[in-house]
Order: sequence, then structure tokens, then C-alpha cells
Amino acid sequence: MKLQPTWAATFFGYSEAALADDALHAGFCRDGFQQKSLGKEELMRRKSIIAIGILFISLGWVLATGTAGEKKPIKLGVVFIMSGQMGGYGKHGTQAIQLALDEINGQGGILERKVEAIFQDDELKAEKGVQITKKFIAEDQVDFIIGPTSSGVALAMADIVEKEKKILVLTQAATNSLTDAKFNRYLFSTLSNAMMHSRAGASLMASKPYKRWMCIGPGYSYGYESWNSFKDKLRQLRPDVEIVGELWPKLTEPDYTSFIQKIVEAKPDAVWSPLWGMDAVNFIKQALPLGLFDKIKFAFPDGAALETLLPLGKSMPDGLFVASRHFFLTPDSSMNRGFVKTYQERFKEYPDYMAEETYAGVYFLKAAIERAGSTDTEKVIAAVEKEPLAWETPEGWKIMRKEDHQVVEDVVWGETSYSETYGFAILKNMQSIQAEEICRTPAELKEVRMNYEKRLKEPKK
Repeated sequence: MKLQPTWAATFFGYSEAALADDALHAGFCRDGFQQKSLGKEELMRRKSIIAIGILFISLGWVLATGTAGEKKPIKLGVVFIMSGQMGGYGKHGTQAIQLALDEINGQGGILERKVEAIFQDDELKAEKGVQITKKFIAEDQVDFIIGPTSSGVALAMADIVEKEKKILVLTQAATNSLTDAKFNRYLFSTLSNAMMHSRAGASLMASKPYKRWMCIGPGYSYGYESWNSFKDKLRQLRPDVEIVGELWPKLTEPDYTSFIQKIVEAKPDAVWSPLWGMDAVNFIKQALPLGLFDKIKFAFPDGAALETLLPLGKSMPDGLFVASRHFFLTPDSSMNRGFVKTYQERFKEYPDYMAEETYAGVYFLKAAIERAGSTDTEKVIAAVEKEPLAWETPEGWKIMRKEDHQVVEDVVWGETSYSETYGFAILKNMQSIQAEEICRTPAELKEVRMNYEKRLKEPKK
């Protein structure tokens, strides 16, 4: 690393050694007058004074900058669910950030600055997420925040980052209101949201023979928005469909017996289920003995997550319609193959979708900061909003749209099929639903911004 000269040397245009030598031999000019010839003792005394002065100036520079020649690191505050039955989401997110930062720092960092991260567990609690967010900003003085996993936690954090003017990169929370009703300039969603997955699912299911539909999903924002987006799009494409019921167990519900019975009684042709993680695992395990999946077709918009496929193993029913924001076997590109290989070798497991999405989120920040030439919040936002920002990821190219700060990308659906090679179900009959079919329309984007501008004019509570 190239060392920087001290303030004195910079100011006078000398090296430190030349400054001391020239000052002594010239009698150290001061106020335009040259001093008289000096005796040996006086020469030594002044030499010591000058050396000490230069030492103090050098120390002052070091204290001001940390270490001579080093730049202040870019600091990330990372918050996910890292404990309990949903903790795998945070584990994969954390591992992905570690991998991305090692790569970035190994190549010189961002704007020649090292990138560091602080990790916190929100325990799937909104109040905990708010507490961590405030600590990140006030005490840790992070430059950017990444996370969280739960949309409920993210919605609570959104108000804090807007008030404090701190960018939050959403890499796992998928409720579409974060880039719609709750949109603010400090939120950037780098993953396909619930609306996109639901519209993609509806586009796929519209061509199927299923007419009677119902829903079972987690009873909070993500579940509600997933179902509303799905049924609205499905009704648009298939006006003859009939909605026969909806069920809303709490997040991390342990017993689905009564819910399963209500599904049986409703006799739907198909069920839309945004249950995710271990909730999906527990529901499927409890429904299997009743032969539910032999009688009714199910569509899980988060069902291809390894956090669901791996625990179920061979018991995962074949033929379920599932989607995932990234499935490690696709696309068959050198970048994706390299990412999967590196991740598996380092962490001894395949990367789940939240690993790749979080990895992509770190590289979004890198691209945005480098375009801005700064880590300043307003400069980064202005750089992204100047024109759409595209960056390459293992799942393909992503484009950050300036109007709603929502990524534009395709969504892949497929059907479950057990693989002896992997020991769990993988996807067959994969179909990629194109971004233009599932993202917000120009009219919807205009409405997002209009509503945001309207909120800004409202009196502060």
C-alpha cells in the first residue's frame, strides 16, 4: 500500500528526510530571515526539536486516518433470523455475505476501501429488528443495512431507515408493499417480491384445468399479499375461477390439523400456499398421512427453497408446483456453477435461494457505490435513480428499477421430482415466466411514486 506523506511534507512539498536536512543546513529560515551559523551543540538541539516536531505531525496524521495510507472501511449492518426453526435463512444469508466480502476485499475492496459486516439475529421479532436497526445507525455507525428475513420485521424497519436516511437492501423479505404502499427512497429490493412470484404462478396456473381455488398461508403481510396478487392475476386470466376459502395460520404454527380438515371440507381443485421454510415442511408432513396431495393440487411460491426440500427428503410429494428465487441447478452458466461450487466447498452444503439473493445484494451495493463514486447515501440513491442499474449475479442479470427500487427479473417455476443423486426433490418441467409479464406496469409505477410524494406532504405524526 502506498504510504501518504505527513502534513508537513505535503504542505512544503518535501519528503520528511529532505525537510529536516534542508532546514538544518539552511539555518532553518523563519519569517524570511536566515539565522546565523550555529554551533555544534545548538545544531544538535535544533535537530532534535525538528525531529520531534515531524514525529508529532506524523503521529497526528496516523491518528486522524487510522493507519498511514489506510482508508476507513465500509461497514454493513446485517440482520436476519439466525435462530430457531427458521434460522437456516439467516445462516445462508450470513455465509453468502462472508463469501462476497472475501471476494470483494480480495480484489481491493470498494473504492479501495475494505468492507466489513456486523451480524445480528432479529429472532423473527419486529421490535427486535427495530432495536437492532437503531443500534446499527446510532452506535455502530454502519454505512448500509442488509436484511431482514421476515417481511413483518422489514416493514417495522422501513420507517426507521427513512427517518434516519440510511439505505436498507432487502435480500430476503419479499412483501411487495415494501416497494409499493411502504415505498421510500432508502429501500432497495434485490429479490423478486411476492407479487412477482404470485403473478408468475397465476400465469402458469391459468393454463391448468383447476377451477376451484383456496389459500393457506402465514397470517401476516407476506401471506396476504401473495394470495391477493395471485387471485387478482388469475381472475384476470381466467374469469371462470372460483375462490372457495382462505386460511391464515400464524407464522411458526406447530399444529395444522384443523386447517387441513378445513381444506378437505372445502373440496378445492387446487390450493395456493405461501407457507415457507419449516412451516411448509410441517404442513406437508402433517397432510401426507391423509393423502391430501393425491386429491388436491398444490402450488407453493416458496416451495423450491432448500430449507423446505432438504428436511422433507424423499417424503416430498412429486408433482407439486413450486418456485424459488434461485435454484442452485439453474441457470447452467459459468458464474452460477462457480458460485455453487465455491459455496459448497466452503460451507459443505448447497446454497439455498436466500444465499444467492443475499450474495447478489452485496454486489448490488458494490455496483451502486462504484457508480456513485461515494458511500454517501444521497449520492448512491441519485446514482441508481439516474438510470436503471444492471449487475450480473449467479441467477443471471438483475436490473434495479429507479421508480420503485424493485429488481426486475424472471421467475422460475417447476414441479417437484425426487432425485436419488441429491437425496431430495429437485425441479422438473421448469418454466421461466418473463419479467415483463409479472412486474409493475408503467401505470402502477407512476402510482407508487405519486403515493410516496403524497405521503411526504402529509403532516408528520
